[in-house]
Amino acid sequence: MGARSSNPLEAAGPTREPIKIGVLHSLTGTMSISEISVKDATLLAVEEINAAGGVLGRPLEAVIEDGASDLQTFAQKAKQLLLEAQVAVVFGCWTSASRKAVLPAFEHGNGLLFYPVQYEGLEQCPNIFYTGAAPNQQIVPGVNYLLAQGKRKIFLLGSDYLFPRTANRIVKAQLAALGGELAGEVYLPLGSREVGEAIAHILAVKPDAILNTLNGDSNVAFFQKLREVGLKPEDLPVMSVSVAEEEVRAIGPSNIAGHWVVWNYFQTVDTPENRKFVKAYKARYGENRVTDDPIAAAYLGVYLWKQAVEKAGSTDVVKVRAAAKNIEFAAPSGKVKIDAQTQHIWKTVRIGKVRSDGQIEEIWNSGAPVPPDPFLKTYPWAAALAPRPISLGTRASLSGLFVILVLITWMAVGVGWMGSVEMKNYLLTIKAASTPAGVSEAAMAVLVQQTLAVASRTQHWLLGASVLSLIAGIVAFVSVSAIIRNLGLLRETAELMASGDFTARSPVVSNDAIGVLSSTLNTMAQQISSLLNGLEVRQRQLEERSEELEVAKNAAEAANRAKSTFLANMTHELRTPLNAIIGYSELLQEEALELGEEEFVMDLASINMAGKQLLNIISDILDISKIEAGKMTLFLETFEVWDLIEQVVTTVQPTLGKNGNTLIVNCDRNIGTIYADSGKLGQALLNLASNAAKFTDQGKITINVWKEEGEVLPIDNSAELWADPSRCQQPLIVFQVTDTGIGMTEDQVSRLFGAFAQADDSTTRKYGGTGLGLTISRRFCQMMGGDITVESEFGCGSSFTIRLPIAVKNPKEAREDPEIQEIQAESSQELDTSAAATEAKQKELRSQPLDLPDAATVLVIDDDPDARDLMTRCLSKQGFRVRSSASGQGGLLLAKELLPDAIILDVMMPSMDGWAVLSALKADQDLVDIPVIMITFLDDQNQGLELGAAEYVRKPVDYKRFAALLSKYQGIEK
Repeated sequence: MGARSSNPLEAAGPTREPIKIGVLHSLTGTMSISEISVKDATLLAVEEINAAGGVLGRPLEAVIEDGASDLQTFAQKAKQLLLEAQVAVVFGCWTSASRKAVLPAFEHGNGLLFYPVQYEGLEQCPNIFYTGAAPNQQIVPGVNYLLAQGKRKIFLLGSDYLFPRTANRIVKAQLAALGGELAGEVYLPLGSREVGEAIAHILAVKPDAILNTLNGDSNVAFFQKLREVGLKPEDLPVMSVSVAEEEVRAIGPSNIAGHWVVWNYFQTVDTPENRKFVKAYKARYGENRVTDDPIAAAYLGVYLWKQAVEKAGSTDVVKVRAAAKNIEFAAPSGKVKIDAQTQHIWKTVRIGKVRSDGQIEEIWNSGAPVPPDPFLKTYPWAAALAPRPISLGTRASLSGLFVILVLITWMAVGVGWMGSVEMKNYLLTIKAASTPAGVSEAAMAVLVQQTLAVASRTQHWLLGASVLSLIAGIVAFVSVSAIIRNLGLLRETAELMASGDFTARSPVVSNDAIGVLSSTLNTMAQQISSLLNGLEVRQRQLEERSEELEVAKNAAEAANRAKSTFLANMTHELRTPLNAIIGYSELLQEEALELGEEEFVMDLASINMAGKQLLNIISDILDISKIEAGKMTLFLETFEVWDLIEQVVTTVQPTLGKNGNTLIVNCDRNIGTIYADSGKLGQALLNLASNAAKFTDQGKITINVWKEEGEVLPIDNSAELWADPSRCQQPLIVFQVTDTGIGMTEDQVSRLFGAFAQADDSTTRKYGGTGLGLTISRRFCQMMGGDITVESEFGCGSSFTIRLPIAVKNPKEAREDPEIQEIQAESSQELDTSAAATEAKQKELRSQPLDLPDAATVLVIDDDPDARDLMTRCLSKQGFRVRSSASGQGGLLLAKELLPDAIILDVMMPSMDGWAVLSALKADQDLVDIPVIMITFLDDQNQGLELGAAEYVRKPVDYKRFAALLSKYQGIEK
């Protein structure tokens, strides 16, 4: 139930039972911007009438209901007013849709509605008095004015409901008949403020003027946007039919000043009745309030009903309707009269220009009240708008012609038949007179004379029939010629339209069936032309949008390249000093131990650990960037699963000791090998184990590894599996990391694998971390055809499980051939032949094994002096002779001079990078057999091995292990 209020106002004199009247308007919602003021005007009239003694000596009691800008609510409230409140009349509604919604209630309950707003016409209901304008009192003269001002190309903009669409049907028919052009037609949802697309359409088609049938809040957004894009009234005037003084206040006078409106009333109308009305309205509701056409129409509607009731002496609906015929009233807009036939009002038409103070200055009027013509019967071009039977003129011209020809034919036949019968009788008498009995000559003469008279009379009748036939023939010729001529013009127009000329128009010379057909054809051509223009506009907009998107795409790609370059440069610039920090801290730890300065060892170890942590963060950021850009690659190789587990356990041991955790490993030492990316799998396992150690205190962490048969996901975890599920079955290696730590809630688990996400903010604050580790680990597993799953119970611990195929398919090969070969568990060590072939190919491309002599000469090529110094100091301790170069060009020259036993080569160097140096080394016959070890921050092992590198080592370098790598080849027999 909506809000209901009663406003009983007692008349002077003895108190009598009040007459209840309903007031039904939108007091909330998008239409409240207009309807609240109309409600106020209705109540002002009620107060004045009650102050003057009421109606039939009884005061009026207003029962107010809120339609809430909703059609169902309007229908419901109308029923309540008629059936529950039992009001004598209802004053209300604004939109045609709301009027149509309440109409069944008034027809069924024999109620009476005074409707105060202009509307689209083509309606006449005995239960409604239309005090707003009919189409010929607003829309039609408004369009005529635009055409008279030379505005031939009209754009139609309206709200998407009944009134604007029907009104624009009228406008399109009018433009087609009067030589105007439909520039475009756009409808917005009622109350919508999304006007940008409509403005873009208007700018594209460049109309001469806009006919605006927007309602509600849409007008505010439209005129504000129109001003923002620089469209001024003198360049593109807007003729509005639903914007009056009240709406101008909401829109803002500065946004709409200079544009046109067409109504029957303005607040500036200079009549005694209007001055009195405006004064009373402002006194009642405030000096800042304004009056407008619907306000004035609502006000006069109450007075017209009062006069009809007093004339009828009753509030009975039937009696009031009969008494209301031809009632006149001196309204604020001038003299008005209820039309006896249509129950519409005779009104003066006014066109005005909005002033900067919010008032409207009249620039044209019709001079006298215009009789309402809701069905536009006086306009031949409107014949097709309302469904109607074939006109009487058409029926007479066709049916009458047929009847006349039939009558003339039967008359000629009848006259000839009667004449022949009489002549036969007279001839038989003459024949009988020649018998012996005979007759006198006088009698014979009489018979002959009568025969001749019959013949003469027959001739006259036949002559008359001939004259009538001639007249009918002329009439038929004229009628048929007119029909043929009109049909010919219609045919010519249709042929022109069929050839693509939608500017052709068929003349509308009458409102008969052919006139209706011509008008319909013209409107259809106008509509098709507008639609084609709209399609062209949309096409241009799409092309422009495509160009913008292409530019944006190129810019995004450029930005992505710039981001990748920036990240690569940034990480290089950050990693280089971090590499030095880590390396020097390790070297200093050794020297401190050698010198007996053990108190510095822990400090140096802390520096080393902090450097590695920062380096890991930088690596994570670069990894997630490469993953998102689709540039992360796999380096697939065959390796022992147990060896990888041992490496992870060794690496994670320091973290385990911090929180006093115990590590248990359940893995068969003979579990075998896996063909995968050992670096990425190791990174994923290390991340899971490190997280388990970090989030567990004095607990147990278990690493379980086993084989199982399972379903392998497509590479990159695409949404669809291959058509035959059996082709996606092969042995899996399962790695499971379980802890007895803090655990997680379901909500935390749902957000766990998001980038930069941890269980929650408190977890991040307490335990630290970037939240990238799990995201990167999962993406790595998905790239290898597997995935990570998690099970967790809050307060009890978590279990993370990695499932990977025993032979990972290269992503490129997987896209080319989605069939995964089945590998039986018992032969798991005999891996997929493609994997073995790939690995063999890589071995062929590598340099010769690092068979180094004792006291081998090693050439270090690196642009970073700290890296060269660290490498020199560490390798020298192991007995190597070390020479170094700071550039690629210098390194090549030094290599040709020294012919070293091994070359250590950095990738990222200015001028000539490591790839170019490696290619040059392998292209030189003197240097091709020298083993080259690539050391870099880049994760591009495949490229290094393909270009012929012997080993590929990621920075930061563990110099002890690196020296051991070289040392183990010393002394090998050649």
